[in-house]
Amino acid sequence: MRTTTKRIAANLCVLGVFLVGTSACGSDNGDSSGGSAGAIGIAGSKAAGGAPGSAGSVANPGSGGAGAGNIGVSGSGGSVLGQGGAPGVAGSLGTAGAGVAGGNSGFAGQPGGGGMSSTAGAGGSGTATAGTTGTGGGATGACTKGQTKGNQVAVIGESFIAATHGITQEIEKQAKANGSLGQSEHYVDNSVSGTLLSGSDANAIPNQYKKAAQGGMIKYVLMDGGGNDCLQANNGDAALTAAQALFPNMAKDGVEKVVYFFYPDPLGSFASGTLKTCLDALRPKMKALCDGLTAPKCYWMDLRTVWNGHSEYTSDGIHPTSAGSVATGDAIWEVMKSNCVAQ
Repeated sequence: MRTTTKRIAANLCVLGVFLVGTSACGSDNGDSSGGSAGAIGIAGSKAAGGAPGSAGSVANPGSGGAGAGNIGVSGSGGSVLGQGGAPGVAGSLGTAGAGVAGGNSGFAGQPGGGGMSSTAGAGGSGTATAGTTGTGGGATGACTKGQTKGNQVAVIGESFIAATHGITQEIEKQAKANGSLGQSEHYVDNSVSGTLLSGSDANAIPNQYKKAAQGGMIKYVLMDGGGNDCLQANNGDAALTAAQALFPNMAKDGVEKVVYFFYPDPLGSFASGTLKTCLDALRPKMKALCDGLTAPKCYWMDLRTVWNGHSEYTSDGIHPTSAGSVATGDAIWEVMKSNCVAQ
């Protein structure tokens, strides 16, 4: 009976199921001259989804008949996305080491520091929090200021811009205040009143771009277009076809980004004519074209969100007043800043 009891106790010791403070695993009911064995550390918890950490090292046995040293317990697993936590070292109070949030690579936190308590420190945090993604000329403010010259930005369109050029002037004002444009520099504003996207004359919007690009410097384009195609010819589809031919030419020339700002709803006498109907039909088609571009990248602006509820932004129903030009220029500038256009 005694032999059976010894075998059971020995097996349990091997399996490590005795808790701290239970009978030590001696050789034979106190027959050994050595002291009682040290307590076994409690296993650290394994974080969900992580791979198990590597096993802790075994402490050197005590000398002079002392019992066996404490046994290190494996640290918890690291994040599924990151590396496994280091093995848990016995913590002074058994407190888990706080996981440190990882960056993009998501490394797991480190375990608690070593102490003398018999309770093993828990491993690092099981899931590292991913860091924010930086933007290299993208959408969240990682632009380098002052890298754009005025002659690298073309402004093209018709009288919505060209009647006073106030929109261009407001954008330039904001760019200079932001350190994105030299104080004595200006954009290449080739907009001409009365012009069409689908026109064939020298002042047509595609030819405004062609003239600006002759020096091979244009990297960014700010534009509208299609208003006169609707107003004069009631032919929005012709404007769309012209734009479909214009953008590939920009890409071939090395233009990187375009901001396309489309008209607010016409007011007054223009609100009840064919102009609004034509613009309403053209707007989603032009937006789909712009949104689908990758070379150049195109940023679509619907100016209805800026103008709605502001009748003071126009005096004739379609062209901007000074207040309308400032509001429009400021809105365009915000899109430019958010998308690293001409910064």
